[in-house]
Order: sequence, then C-alpha cells, then structure tokens
Amino acid sequence: MQTEQSRSFWSRYAAIVVAVAISLLIAVVTTVVSVRLNTEIAQRVIMRDLAGTERTSTQLVLRALMTMERDQKDGKAPSAQSLQMLRERSERVSHTIVVFRDGGRLPEEPARQPLDNTRYSPEFIAANEQADKLWRPWQERIQRVLDAPEAPAAVVSEAVAHGLNVVEPMLKLYGEEIDAVQRRTEENTRTLEQVQYGGALALLLNFLFTVFVALRRLRAGDRAVARSSKQTLDILATVKEGLFLVTGDFVIGDRMSQSLPQIMQRRVEPGMNLIELMRPMVSAQTLEATRDYLGLLFGKRVKENLVASLNPLSEVPVAGGSDGRGQAQPRYLNFQFNRVQEGDDTVHLLVTVSDATERVRLTQEIAAAKTRTREEMESLLRVLSRDSSEVRFFLHRIGVVLERINDDLRQAAGRRGGTDYVELVNAIFRDVHSLKSEAAALNLEMLEALAHNFEVDLISLRDRGEVEGGDMVKMTVHLDDMFECATTIREFLDRISGGNDARAPVVVTPAQRLVEGWAGLAERIAREQGKQVQLQMQLDGLERVPADTLAALRAIGLQLLRNAVAHGIEPAQERSALDKPAAGSIVFRSADAGSRQIELSVRDDGRGIDVARVRAALAGSGRYTPEQVQALSDRDAMMKIFEPGVSTAADSGDRDAGHGVGMDLVMKQVRAMAGTISMSTKVGAYTEFRIRLPVAEAKPAAATAEGGDFQLTF
Repeated sequence: MQTEQSRSFWSRYAAIVVAVAISLLIAVVTTVVSVRLNTEIAQRVIMRDLAGTERTSTQLVLRALMTMERDQKDGKAPSAQSLQMLRERSERVSHTIVVFRDGGRLPEEPARQPLDNTRYSPEFIAANEQADKLWRPWQERIQRVLDAPEAPAAVVSEAVAHGLNVVEPMLKLYGEEIDAVQRRTEENTRTLEQVQYGGALALLLNFLFTVFVALRRLRAGDRAVARSSKQTLDILATVKEGLFLVTGDFVIGDRMSQSLPQIMQRRVEPGMNLIELMRPMVSAQTLEATRDYLGLLFGKRVKENLVASLNPLSEVPVAGGSDGRGQAQPRYLNFQFNRVQEGDDTVHLLVTVSDATERVRLTQEIAAAKTRTREEMESLLRVLSRDSSEVRFFLHRIGVVLERINDDLRQAAGRRGGTDYVELVNAIFRDVHSLKSEAAALNLEMLEALAHNFEVDLISLRDRGEVEGGDMVKMTVHLDDMFECATTIREFLDRISGGNDARAPVVVTPAQRLVEGWAGLAERIAREQGKQVQLQMQLDGLERVPADTLAALRAIGLQLLRNAVAHGIEPAQERSALDKPAAGSIVFRSADAGSRQIELSVRDDGRGIDVARVRAALAGSGRYTPEQVQALSDRDAMMKIFEPGVSTAADSGDRDAGHGVGMDLVMKQVRAMAGTISMSTKVGAYTEFRIRLPVAEAKPAAATAEGGDFQLTF
C-alpha cells in the first residue's frame, strides 16, 4: 500500500520536482558564475583606476621637476609644494608598480579592495614590467633630488632630462595596461550578460514546462496554492525578522510579518510610507541617503550587488529604543533590500528588518576587549622598564593592603548601622588612593585604572552619607579585579625571569627609593592638564630612616605631589599673566631635624590655598550649613581640607585629584607615625607643607578632633 502511494506521488509530482531541481541548479550556477565574474570586473575597475592614476602621477612628477628647474634658473629655491608633489607622486608610481606586480593594495588607499595578481593577464604583466624598467633609473635620479637638502641644479636638470626621455614610452605602456584591462573587462561583461540571459532563458523555459505540467493538474495545483498561501501566512506569523514589500513610491505592501512592529517598536501598517515611518527614527542625512539608495535599486542600470555596500540602513542607530520596560537604550536595526522584478522592471523591494543591537554590542565589546588587551600588554611591557624589585615590593604591598581590606569587609558583614560603614568606606578609600598613587608613580596603568574605578564607587557611597551592608558587596568585585591584575603582573615577571630575576639588582639610595617615579608622574599630570612643572629635590638625612618611616614619607610625598601639580601650579598662560615663569616649581627637601626626627618639606610656587574657596567648598558639599561655615575661624576652616570628602577641585572626576581623600590620607599617615605637620600658604604665591616623623619606633598618636601638633601660617 505504501509502495503504491509512493508511486502515485512520484507519478503526479515527478515533473514538478524535476523542474524545481532544474530551477535551483540554474540559479546556483548562474549565481556562482555571476559572483565570480562580478569579482573579476571589480578587480579590473580597480586596476583601470590605478593605471590611470599612475599615468597622471608620472606626468605630475615631470611637471614638478620642470617647475623646480625653472625656479632654479630664475634664481629661486624650489618651492615646498613642488617638493611635496614630487615626493608623493613618485611614491605613488613606485607603489602602483609594486601592486601591479605582487598584488595587494596601495599604502595610500588602505580601505580599497586588494588586487589579486593571479588575475593579471600576460600582456598586462609584460607592460608593467617594461614600465618598471623605465621607471627605476628615473626614480633613482628623483630620489637624489629629494635626498639633497638643496638639490643642485645639475641633479634636477638630469632628472628632468631623463624624464623627458622616458615619460612618453611610460605613458604608452600605461595606455597598454589600461587597454588590456578594458578588454578583459568587456569580455567579462559580455560573459556575465550571456550567463544572466542564458540563466534567465533556462529559468523561463523551465517555468513554461512547469506551467504546462501545472495546467494538467489544475485541481491539484489549486490545493497546493492554498497550502502554500497558508504556509506563507504561517511564516509571516512566526518569522523573527521583519518582512515586507515596498513599492517604487516607498509604500509598504499588504503583507508583512507579525514581528515587524515589535522590531520597529512602533505601529506599522500596510499603505504607510517607509520614508515617513523612518523619519523620527534616523537623522535627516540618513533619511535622504535612504531615499537615494532606494531610487538606485528601482533603477534599471544599477546592479543590486554592486550598490549593496551603499546601504545607509545597514546596522543603523535608531531613536526611541527601549529595553521593553520603558527604559531608553541604544538600538541598531539592519535593513536588507532585494529586488522583486517583473521582466526588466523592479516592481517591489523585499525588505528584511532585523534587530542588530546585540550584534553591534558584541562587536563593540570585542573591539573594546582588543583595546584593553593591547593596553594591558603595553602596560606589562612598561613593567620591564622598571626595577623588578621595586615592582615586586609594590605588588607585595598591594596583596597585604587588599587582604586587609577584604578582612575588614568580612568582619563588617555581620554588623549593621551606617556609621561604621561610612568610616570603613573612608578607610578603604585612603588605602585605595595610596595604592593608586604608587601605581601611577611606577607607571602601572592597569592597576592605576582599576584603583580609580574603585574610587569612583567609593565616592558615590561616601557622598551618599548612609551606607548599608549590601552596598559593600560591589567592593569585593573591585578587590578581585585588583588581585587578579597584581597576580597577572607578578606571573609576567616570573615568566620573564624564569622564576629568578636575571637582571642584576639595582642598588638605590633611600632618596632614590623615596622619589621613584615622581618625575614621570608629575610630567604626566602636568601634560594632561596643560601645565608645565619642574621638580627640585634636595634630599638629605635619609640614610638612617627606617623602612616604615621611608614608606610613610613616600605615601605622603606622592599625595602632596599630586595636589601641588593638580591644584597648586597654574597653567602657563595664567602664570605668565602673573609675571611668573611658565613652568611651576615644586621643591622637595628632607633633612635631619634633630631629636631623632626627619623633616620633609614640600613647597610649590602656585596659586596657594584661598580660605574663601575652602569655605565655599565646605558650603557646597552639604556637610555644613552656611551658618556653621561662617562660624568657623580661618584656622578651623583650613583644617577641614584634611577631612575626607573635602576638596576645592572643580572637577571631582579627575583621576589625579579632586576626590577629597589625598589630604585625609596625609593626616592619617602623620598621625599613625606620631608625627607633626605644618602648613603655610599665601594666595597667588606659594603653599608649603612641613612634615616631621620620628626615625625611631614611636607609639602612634591618639586620634583626636584636632589631630597631632598642627600649625597654620597665612
């Protein structure tokens, strides 16, 4: 029974199946051949354009040489324009000859499709070889003109004379190249037309055969049409892409996929004008380009596949995007247009619309990941320029500090109450800011960037005032990132050294260890802020300073250096208006202060600290009422710069200063070492800090409202 049904099926539909198979075969063959021929034609067009440019460049080279010769005869030096034209055009000729020999693309046109030298004809190759033989001797004479600071008249005249002898045969060879390319292009065009016409004719004959068979089975065909219609409706109801037809006057057809309005995120109905539908979604320039592009597709002379790259709606950003919950987000739609033809006329365009947002996002993420990888590799390579012992010591310190922060977070996880968490945030902020300064001084940009991102989240928590335990969860993510980065750098050093640093250890003095990387850090901050700065180091008395005191002095000095460059030193133009040198001066001095103490002074000749500006910052921070600010004495107001979160910087997003944590860190370091700090400043003139720390083990000072000994001078 089943065998009889199979025979019945084949007896009824064998002819149609064969016809469809033949149609598919014809379509595949026609498409493959057309694609290959179009590729050939595209290559010929590029070769023709390059040959034409080569011919023009050769003439311009001779013109430039003759102009230079005329100028020298008139007693004038050759003009820069002539030299520039000579250099550019001679390089263009040389590069074109190489491309015509080896394939590829010109350095001057990196975006152009590369040439495939396997497609060159023998006559084209021969013409290019002859042109190369003529060009090389002339090019050598041209190079002598270009290499000489002031080319002698004899050298220029020799190049002109040689060019007059070879330019005519070279132009003839260029003409032969163009003719060879044109002949092959015409052959390919005729072949393409024959293939297309033959394919169309074969499809037409096969269609007539199919119609003949269909007429004999009219009733069966009617049922098949009904089933096909239902399947089409099912496809339009279930397909994820937006499908519809558009007419020559840009009117949307009667049938469209049900997903189209959802993809477009707006009402779409038959009879609507596509241009008007897109008007609120894209820019006016894109809309005008879309109108022109659709006009090209409805024309007869333009081949569809040749203008596909001009599609202005390919992954186009559209307005009015939403994530489905009413939240705006960038969206990208991809429109594809395919001609629907009747004879030689295009009656419709089949439009396929898909949401390309995820694809664009992934592409952007991949590009960003590549950029990050490149930056990380550059940062790792910069590590090699540093003394590995310094870097390893810093990595060890990072591990210790991050472990301590992690322990603090873990211990605080079970506690409640915003006050404890705010204090913890400030403590973490000081540690992270100190690590960022050290990373910046050692030029470890990966760690500096991670610490800066950590600071950004800490600022939002600190400024909010009340912090809950759940807010601290995000801190662990930053800790993991910094742990992983430090581990990566450490492993990199281990691999480079094979577990043992092959380089001889660099012996450094305490003074060198104190200011390691400071000059580079100051130069980088000044450059980014459009300033000039000079560092002066007069460091004495550091030989007997223990390691912990030296580390404290380094942490304090880094913060004061950042503040001096970012806040103290004015831009060069502002300094000139004040009759100051364009480059600001920052002087570091250390000396034995007696009584087993070391003193570090930091003085800049910048704008000074204005107490009125400090009061304005306090009032603007929201921490104090105007009445409370007004009630503060000048000394008490100036003391507030050592509180966490207080900054006079206009830009709180700067990575080098303005977060209100640097001076807080300085004060905490001085207190922890049982030291003293004094400050003197004059508006428009200078700011100086003097820090004294014990050089023997000392008991840390108790934390009080005023801190340790403190002096202010105005």
